[in-house]
Amino acid sequence: MNFQQFSEELIRQLTPMFPEGTQIQMQMIPKNNGVFLEALIIREPDINISPTIYLEDYYTLYKEGTALDEICHIICDVFLEVRLNHPVDPRFFTDFEQAKNHLVYQLVNYDKNVERLPDIPHIRYLDLAVIFCCMLRLENGETATILVRNEHLGLWNTDLATIKKQAFGNTPRLLPAYIQPITDAIRDLMESNEALERLLPLLEKDAAPPLYVLTNETQICGAACMLYPSLLAEFSDSVGKDLYILPSSIHEVLLLPTGTRCADEELRALVQSVNREQLPLTQQLSDTVYFYSREKKALIL
Repeated sequence: MNFQQFSEELIRQLTPMFPEGTQIQMQMIPKNNGVFLEALIIREPDINISPTIYLEDYYTLYKEGTALDEICHIICDVFLEVRLNHPVDPRFFTDFEQAKNHLVYQLVNYDKNVERLPDIPHIRYLDLAVIFCCMLRLENGETATILVRNEHLGLWNTDLATIKKQAFGNTPRLLPAYIQPITDAIRDLMESNEALERLLPLLEKDAAPPLYVLTNETQICGAACMLYPSLLAEFSDSVGKDLYILPSSIHEVLLLPTGTRCADEELRALVQSVNREQLPLTQQLSDTVYFYSREKKALIL
């Protein structure tokens, strides 16, 4: 069966597996870089936040031979793991005095999101855009985010400068950064990012350049850490060199101290190749290799 038939049959079989009054429907969800993904939304009575379950991987399982009833049970297990047991007070988002403490920022590619950015408060930075989200930590340890749109500024009676100031103060505190040598981090990161797997054989060589992974504690949208105040300055001082910054994905960047035998064009070719061949479009940040200058204390193209 095609994807549409798969989705309809999935809903038909899932419906009796949930309590009466549960609404199960399909929805197209806009994602990063202009991608739309088909998702399953399961809304329980009296619960106002529902997990989003993307179906692309489940459809792949079906095409590979997994029975539909087994996929339904997998989805139920996932839902039960991430669902909330009680409604969330909506004032955390509708009341700016409460919402402001949850504001964080993320980095996305400017050109690949140019069609949706007019509707989103943002700041252009190099070839990127800084966007803002309201982040809620759930009782199961997960986080949920709501993208801040222009209409939210009207609801809050505030402006871009105000949410920028708040988010730039919140994000390093709510999502602390950490830097690890890539040889310490890569095997864990490989579980969620196949792009890094390609680098492993090179990193295990004695002459491999010293690469470091920069991300946040959740390893979600951690590329934004490169804008944390003084972080790059302190790290570059600690290694005594300027830095190349390779955008591995929206979730992390790689830091490469200068002085290696890698040429600029080789680094750009590597980033571009990983983006084209290994990384889903929704996770791509940029084809650009950035440069941090200790002298200028600035990140430049």
